[in-house]
Amino acid sequence: MVDCAVYCTRLSDKMFRQRASLFFTAIRHSSSKHVLLIGCGNGAGGRKLGCEEAAQVMRQSHLLKKCKIEHKWAAMIHETPSGRQRAAIPGISKLAKQLASTVQQWIMLNEHPVVIGGDHSCAIGTWSGLAAALRHKGNIGLIWLDAHLDAHTPDTSETGNVHGMPVAHLLGYGDRTLVTVIEDRPKLSPKNLVYIGSRSYEAAEKNFVDKLGVKIFSQSDVDKLGIEKVLNKAIEIVSKDTVGFGMSIDMDGFREEDAPAVGTPEAGGVIADDFLKAVGKANLDKLLVTELVEFLPRFDKRKRTEQLMVRIIEAIYGNKFAHNNEEVHQRHQK
Repeated sequence: MVDCAVYCTRLSDKMFRQRASLFFTAIRHSSSKHVLLIGCGNGAGGRKLGCEEAAQVMRQSHLLKKCKIEHKWAAMIHETPSGRQRAAIPGISKLAKQLASTVQQWIMLNEHPVVIGGDHSCAIGTWSGLAAALRHKGNIGLIWLDAHLDAHTPDTSETGNVHGMPVAHLLGYGDRTLVTVIEDRPKLSPKNLVYIGSRSYEAAEKNFVDKLGVKIFSQSDVDKLGIEKVLNKAIEIVSKDTVGFGMSIDMDGFREEDAPAVGTPEAGGVIADDFLKAVGKANLDKLLVTELVEFLPRFDKRKRTEQLMVRIIEAIYGNKFAHNNEEVHQRHQK
């Protein structure tokens, strides 16, 4: 495994592109199909502290080192906490800008970033960076697999925990320092956002996303229709009229027996094996970035959650890279 974090920290954008270009020109000779892991050590926005340890745990993970998908660590970004609840916003804003810049730069180099958080407030940075990188081409889509809607603003949230607010800020509502990360404009259009597995939320955020017309496949929908059908429909929606889409996967979206080590567990959830099968054969041609969040390592006594995160990477990119290779082969045959 190649560690390339040095190419992502404390460098100017110009220097970053020059060095990264040279670096990846070299490593592509060994493999053209790899993911870049971006660790985000943030936890101040969560209900419980501890998610800030997840990226470092995954970096040292023996399970990840055995991952079937070639991977390289591109960066480790750490928060500078400014407090908890609403007082955490300045620190989260600073981290979001760093993460957004990192994602933006790697997307501009046509890489395949996988962001490993962290509490879900890191999504403000991840998807702001992707939107900025591709703004000149068009809009991005986003699948949000999560037990929660995460669509509060500081004014509607009873807890003040920012991990329950990223969607609202990506849509352009909320605290200005979080809404304007990289660009002073919304990062997502409501029509290009789809929820999967929602099962725990407050009336204010449900009313908010309903008013905007955001598509929600609740956990009840998943139980009724099956995750394969739901995922395929979600991909169809977020792929329409976009340059591509991302997947933000909160580990609490899965059943507790599949992912016990999360910050905000809820009863029920997506069956992990069913999701892995579905995503392993879904159309991921337009997938641009994957984000895995809310892993809380101290609760992972049997490493079930850690293992599931590795399996998700294997299922998604095993499918995506195999399909890409097939397309290349077909072009050569013509």
